Formats: sequence, C-alpha cells, structure tokens
Amino acid sequence: MYLNKLLLKDFGKFNNKSIDLKPGLNLIYGENEAGKTTIKEFIIGMLYGIDKSRGLGARLDNYELRKPLDGRGFSGKAYINYKGKNHLVERSFLRHNRKLSAMDVQAGRELKLKNKNSLHGTMFDLDKNTYVNTLCIGEHGAAPGKELANEMNNYLANLSTTGSADIDKTAAIERLKAEKKKNDVKPIIEKLDNIAAEIDEFKTVDEDLKDIRAKISELDQEFAMETAKRKREARKMVEGDDGEVSYEENYQLSAKLDNLAEQATAATEIEDEEPEEKLSDKIWFIILTGIFVIGVIAAMVHILPFSEGVRKLFIVCTFLFVIVTIVEGLYAKGVFQDDITTPSEEEFKRIIKELEKQAETSEDDVEIDMTFAKEYAEKKADLKVIEKNHLDRHAKKLELEEEFTVISKQRDAVEREVHAINLAINTINEMSAQIHGDLGFLINDNISDIVSKITDGKYDDVRLDENLHVMVRDGDSYVGIEYLSAGTMEQIYLAVRLSVARLLCRDKMPLIIDDIFTNYDEPRLINTLDCLKTIDTEQIILMTSNPHIGDMLDDLDMDYNYVELA
Repeated sequence: MYLNKLLLKDFGKFNNKSIDLKPGLNLIYGENEAGKTTIKEFIIGMLYGIDKSRGLGARLDNYELRKPLDGRGFSGKAYINYKGKNHLVERSFLRHNRKLSAMDVQAGRELKLKNKNSLHGTMFDLDKNTYVNTLCIGEHGAAPGKELANEMNNYLANLSTTGSADIDKTAAIERLKAEKKKNDVKPIIEKLDNIAAEIDEFKTVDEDLKDIRAKISELDQEFAMETAKRKREARKMVEGDDGEVSYEENYQLSAKLDNLAEQATAATEIEDEEPEEKLSDKIWFIILTGIFVIGVIAAMVHILPFSEGVRKLFIVCTFLFVIVTIVEGLYAKGVFQDDITTPSEEEFKRIIKELEKQAETSEDDVEIDMTFAKEYAEKKADLKVIEKNHLDRHAKKLELEEEFTVISKQRDAVEREVHAINLAINTINEMSAQIHGDLGFLINDNISDIVSKITDGKYDDVRLDENLHVMVRDGDSYVGIEYLSAGTMEQIYLAVRLSVARLLCRDKMPLIIDDIFTNYDEPRLINTLDCLKTIDTEQIILMTSNPHIGDMLDDLDMDYNYVELA
C-alpha cells in the first residue's frame, strides 16, 4: 500500500495543506520548523488515529501538540492505494467527535472497518506500536553515548525475543515473578496442616458421643425396669369376704412413679442440632401457597365457560378446602398447641420427695426405697456433663472442618494462579526462543550488511551476543557499541532500524525517515541513501532539512518525487 495524496485540512500549523505523493521514494524538503514531523504524525494519525491521554500528561500529549491552535476543526483526508485500488480516507480527530471512513473510490463503496478508529486489521496487520518503532525512523531521542547504546540494546533484545520493539520480555517475566511471589501458597498450606492436626485431636469424638449416649440409654432402661419393680412392690395385699387373696393397686403412687420415669427421661434429653427447617415448614410459606392456589383456581374458573353460579360454588369450595389445608398444616406445626416445657432438675427432685413422703405415710405401711431415683439422677447428670463436653468438642470439630474447607478453596485458587503464572512464563520463554531462533540470525545478517555499506566496510560484522547486547567486530575481536564514537553509534542505530524495516515490510507499508542525517558526513550519507534501495516496500517518505540530498539521489541515479515545504 502507498499514499497518493495528503490533505491536512486542520492539523497542527497546516490548514488545507495538500501534498501529492507517489509510490517509491518521496523526498520532502523543508527547513527547521517547516512542519516535517507534523506531516509524519499526520500520516500515522490517518492510519491509526490519535488517542487523547488522561491526567497530567494530557497537556503535552500528541493530541494537544497536533491540535490547531486557532480553534479550527481537527481533521484531514488521505488517498491510499490499497490492493491496486484508490481509497479515500476521511478522519475527524476531535475527541468528542471522532470519525473515520474509508471508501473505494472506483466502486463508490465504503469499507467495513474492523477497528472503529483505525485502519489496522482492514488495510494492514501491523499494529501502531510496531509500525512507529520499526517503519517510522526519526532522531533516536537519546543523547549520544551510553544512552543510545542502551536504547539500541533494548530495542534489538525486545525485537528478537518478542517480535515487537516495545514489548520487554525481561520486564514481563520479572513482573510475573513478582506477582507469583505475592501468591505464595506455603503459609496457606502451613495453616491447613495446623488445622488438620487440630481436627485429628477430635477424631474419636463421634465414637465417644455414641458411646456416652449408649450408656445414657442403658441407664434409662435400668431406671425404667427399677421403676416397674417399685410399682409392683407398692401394691397391697387384700383378702376378700370369701377368703380369696388379691392385690390392690395404689393408683396414686403408681401414677407418680410413672410420672417420675417419664420426666426423668425427658428432663435430660439434649438434641445434637435442630433439624434445618424446610421452606414448606415455614408458616408464611404455607399461607402464601394457599392464597396462590385460591388465586389460580379463581382465574381458571373465570377463564373456563362455567355459569356464574357454578363459578361461585367452585371458588367457595376451593376456598374452604385450602383454608382447612392451611389450618391442618399450622396445627401440624404446633401453632395451636401449648408450648412443651422440659421439666427442671428441681421439679424432678420435688417428685422424688413427694413419692418418698407418700411411701412413708402409706396406710398399709408399704415401704418403697426411693434412693434408686436419686442415684439414677446423679449418674445421669454425670453422664450428661460428659455428653455436653463431647457435643462441644463435636461442634469445634465441625467449625474446624468448615474453616479447613474455606482455606482449601483459597489454596486451590492460589495454586491455579501460580500455575497460570508459571504457564505464562514458560510460554513467553518458549515463544521468545522460537522468535529469537527465527528472527535473530536474520537481524544479525541484515544489520551487518547495512552497517558494512554505511561504514565502507570498516565494520562488517554486527551481532547480538548471548546476553542480547549489540557487539561489533573491530579487527579480531568484538566490542560493545557503547565503546564506539557517537557518530558511528548513530550510523549503527540507523542500520538497525533499516534492517528491521527490511525484515518487517510484509504489509509493504510506507517507510518514513524523518530528518536523521544531521550529523552525517557526505560519504556515509551517500552510502546510507544507497541502502534505501534494499528496502522492499512500496513507498519511502524521506523528510530532510539538508538541501543537498536531492543532488546525492541524482548522483545515485535514484528516482524520487520531490515535495518542498514553504
């Protein structure tokens, strides 16, 4: 693809500025401050849009820098040749009124954009960051010396390991490792081990509870049998008129013994846990269900073709049936029953004393030993204390098991997160190795080729070492680029960018070179211009403030389209 025409309608310092371009090499000449960089930013903006930053940085972002100062609109047009057809691209850059359209001029049909504010994905696959960092070559932006060397090292290291100049593999992995450190699972596992050890201390509690309840049940049975025995002893012998002997039951005494047995058992019953109340057991649910049934039946009766009398009779019968059902449900819930209270220990002792007194004052001197009831009560009270202790331990065990379950879920979540981080690190390393294997050697060969041409063969071997640092062969040894002169480093920097541009021009997008030859001497500048022939792209836009570059291109017999900025 290549650009045919630019119309900077309202962009930066320009208003209705038209620039004609052609495929191949375009030379745009202008003195300093003539607007060369503004044109470069316009091209990038037409292809990808210009985003508005937020916060303090918004005052100095590219949006504000390129926005017209006189308050005019912020828009432009460009004619782009894509797949042999001319397309008109129109764009409004205004934040509150961003618009983008691309029309096939010959067919009169507007293209359907895959990205609302960008031609990325529609006309080309190269993302904005990669395009700006590879095919838009401007001044390096760093002072000559160590800063420039570091910039080149980082640039090539990122490119050769991630395929993108602005993605730092090392920084990405360090960030993932820091996140992994935050998700340390060891403290959680240690806590789970401690809880498991506590739970283990209660492993016999269920069996202990079962045993103590068996003893209580056995004691209850013994008490019931002893009570029955005492009832038999409480009968008195009676001789009839005919001399026949029979036994007369002391019903009052027997009733109190029965009452003693019943209350003694009931007084010490302790349930483990109240059963969870079902929704159907709730009073409000029973009533609402009845009202709902009545409403549904009434609606059905009104819908069906019954006579008015039949409808009323049906509704009344249904109403009565539902009311009876509700009452029966409430009765089953105990709503209409008196509360049942558990007899206290004092009540139990009172009954024993009453029985002892009654046995002592019996007319026929029937002797009943009531010490068995006291012994029973004391034994059962002791067993109940033990049972309560087991119940407390059982509740503690359930609490620990619930805590163990919650923390186990936390451990699982952390382990999943750590696994995902490890997988991401491994994937980055694997992809990095593959990219470096596919791209690294090509970068080395391309850089060496271009550096050799620019430096007239003085440096013919440039490569990345095992630490991804740029090394240059000087004589019989390799030296780091930070040890070279500033001028040589700038030439190698340009060689790096041109070699990468050569490799990444699959979309054949315009290569933009923005006034980078300020410090070049004439021989090296001619060699550099000659290297542009090796870039396999449809369009190169070379911007310069050097008035002699046109003459050099003529001497090299290179065709170009000339544009001069007033």
